[in-house]
Amino acid sequence: MADGSYKGAAMKRTIYIVPHTHYDVAWVFNKEDYFLIFSSIIAKACKIVEEEDFRFLIEQTYPLEMLEHRNPELFSKLQKAIMEGKIEICDGNYLMPDFMIPGSEVLVREILYGKRYCKDKFGVEVPVAWASDGFGLHAQLPQVYKKSGYRWLAFRRGLPRSIGSRLSEFMWQGLDGTKIMTHWMPLGYRAGLMLDKWEENYRHLAKLAKSSHVLMPCGSGGSMPQDDIPKRVKEWNKTHENEKMVLATPSDFFEGFEKECKNLITFQGEFYSDELENIFPDVASSRVQLRLAIRFSELDLLMAEKAASLALLQGRPYPVEIMEEMWKKMCFLGMHDIVPGTGIDEIYKEAWDYIEDIKKVSPQVVGNSIKQLMPGKEYGRYIIVFNPNSWEVGNYVEADMELTEGWSTEPGIVLDGKEVPSEAVECTRWDDGSVSRAKVGFMATIPALGCSVYRVAEKSKSFRSRIEVKDGGVKTKFFKLSVDRKTGILTVVDHDGKKLLEGNEVIIDEEIGDLYFHKSLLEGYIASEGGEGLRFGIFKPTEYKVEKGPVRTVITFKDSYYCLRWPYYLTEKYEPLLFRHRTADITKKVIVYNDIPRIDFITHLNLLQPHVRIRLKFDTCMVTPVYTRQTQFGVISLPIGKTLRESLKIPSLNWITGQEGDRGLAVLTLGVPINEIKGGVVFSTLLRSVSVLSIDGVSGPLIPVPDAQELGENTFRYSIYPYTGDWREALIHRKGFETSQPLCALQIDKKPSYKEFRSFTLEPDNLICSALKKAEDGDVLILRFFETRGEPCHAVLGVPPQITSATFTNLLEEDEGEIEISDSKIEMDVGPFEIITLKLEYTTA
Repeated sequence: MADGSYKGAAMKRTIYIVPHTHYDVAWVFNKEDYFLIFSSIIAKACKIVEEEDFRFLIEQTYPLEMLEHRNPELFSKLQKAIMEGKIEICDGNYLMPDFMIPGSEVLVREILYGKRYCKDKFGVEVPVAWASDGFGLHAQLPQVYKKSGYRWLAFRRGLPRSIGSRLSEFMWQGLDGTKIMTHWMPLGYRAGLMLDKWEENYRHLAKLAKSSHVLMPCGSGGSMPQDDIPKRVKEWNKTHENEKMVLATPSDFFEGFEKECKNLITFQGEFYSDELENIFPDVASSRVQLRLAIRFSELDLLMAEKAASLALLQGRPYPVEIMEEMWKKMCFLGMHDIVPGTGIDEIYKEAWDYIEDIKKVSPQVVGNSIKQLMPGKEYGRYIIVFNPNSWEVGNYVEADMELTEGWSTEPGIVLDGKEVPSEAVECTRWDDGSVSRAKVGFMATIPALGCSVYRVAEKSKSFRSRIEVKDGGVKTKFFKLSVDRKTGILTVVDHDGKKLLEGNEVIIDEEIGDLYFHKSLLEGYIASEGGEGLRFGIFKPTEYKVEKGPVRTVITFKDSYYCLRWPYYLTEKYEPLLFRHRTADITKKVIVYNDIPRIDFITHLNLLQPHVRIRLKFDTCMVTPVYTRQTQFGVISLPIGKTLRESLKIPSLNWITGQEGDRGLAVLTLGVPINEIKGGVVFSTLLRSVSVLSIDGVSGPLIPVPDAQELGENTFRYSIYPYTGDWREALIHRKGFETSQPLCALQIDKKPSYKEFRSFTLEPDNLICSALKKAEDGDVLILRFFETRGEPCHAVLGVPPQITSATFTNLLEEDEGEIEISDSKIEMDVGPFEIITLKLEYTTA
């Protein structure tokens, strides 16, 4: 069986017809519409299973939770059918997420909340993961699924042609080596929807089936369950002696398949190919402001959770109800049509409301928790800086301060009785001229998952910057850089004069696509700051300045793009006299530090005209770079053949690196989508301004989405980190988290009793703590970490004295064996890319 397909023509086949519904909480209808649709579908399904030998599949628990509260009678009927095995919950996520864009913990919580609900309400486990509509699957899902109690996976999108053209069943191996038995849906989840095409579609599926068992999903969220299916099954069986059709659930299919087929080929890697089914890579740049806000909400929640857990050890009650409420809202935001931004405008009002709720609650939880960690009595003005990462971090941090009248000078920062370099980023004053509020930036070094205290005092010393500014260039101890006064293009060189980077160049493209696809009729750009594009338009620079402070130096460049200039012929000979039809105003800040080998960027964009795509171009100055990017719970190396031959579109989480020889360059994204790479050039799409949901009538209906034009003010933050050696040696995985989960500064009005707070430590440096939270059941903590360099190691977790015992758990927080604590340490061997979850019992201080 060279192609892996089933060849036993003389043997009987079983065709598993699986009636089901796919649920979108919000997409082309609003949430209330979809609840009406879902309720109608469930009522019809329950009626059919009562009257016929019928089976049905439900994917997600969010609509079940709504049904339970709003239609208890129908919920009872559904509950009975589920417990009798006539209706099966597959996947069982709270909501089916996008698997590529949200961070690791969002995906874990979707499963955690969903599976707990299934067990609590119906007494069922959920053995089948049913990824029917995610836009690609990340490479650690086999491990996530297996550690969440799944035995099998059925999915639709992302399989490369090299596999999908040959078979539909195989073993999928994750980065860590975990394998899960997997079925790919060659005709999607609607393979059996059109009853008159059963014969044709069955023949197609049978050619790819690895055994005598053929799965034919038969449903959609766009239609009602068909009550004539049982009759049609009986008719089929009368005319197909060796091809028996049964009404079934996915578990029925997998149980039969697993018994017959033991030796499957193995596929390793992520499923992110559009060769067989669209994965819509351009959704990474649809409604970018929404996507960035969702990413920041996720990071805020993770920080709040960690701070609240540490405060719990110090005796402060954990905000159980509010954290569960916020996480469920986060799960809503992570849904596969919300975070990609592919729905109608109306549905995002609720999304933005949830974002505002998380934005409001998270800082309150962090603030209250930090005050518990560093209690004080005497009055005074202090800054507590919290580090949410599991290693000591030295980084720039900004603190917002409110001051009483009488502060004649800018506030300064004092550590251990000595004033440290700081600078006022913002400052407002009372009527008498004294300072009322200030945002002060300074360098802080904070212990792992801990805090340090700084005193606020009137600034009394003047600190000299070690950064040189000369002839428009800036020189740090790490590199030299300059920003062209006419184009705003950045050039970075090392101290030997070797170019490390050229870019941060704004490019404007035509955009006539939709929420799913970028489309343009032009072969090239509308315009670029470097001068390429249509002859009619021009970028006009309006400001250039360099501000040198004691901690950092900021280069600011402003320009605007005009669609029309005059003259527009012989432009190399004549300067423009007229500028008309302004499209965008751009402000780019480039920030360098005395003591950090990182370049930070803040780009502000005021878009005045729709139907454009705006990107940033970075030339890594490498010929054949090898790219590596962060994915959920791990990293992925990109195929160099593809990155050299064609533009490869990809999503990104915190970072991506390009490396050639002993030189590398990391882009730390802070949620800004890096979604195109070709050779040594990296493109980051800031936004795509579109006005329709779908223009092809296939991805979705032709519905106006004026809010997706992204007009108005938009701000983007990202960083560049040049390094030597390998990305692992340069600890780029840590640098990515240090920018996405930065130090947090809080003003307090009482002098803390001690200078710093220490808690957990985690070594070696290839381990990352992804979560510290209160367990869903019992007065215990959950701590989760993972290996991120693909290297086995011996982990040493230092624990605070309140921790009394430890137990391994799966991702559902179910016990899997105890582990010893010795000398306030937990030690274990960890495999490459392995995810470890621990349950920690404690006594409060």
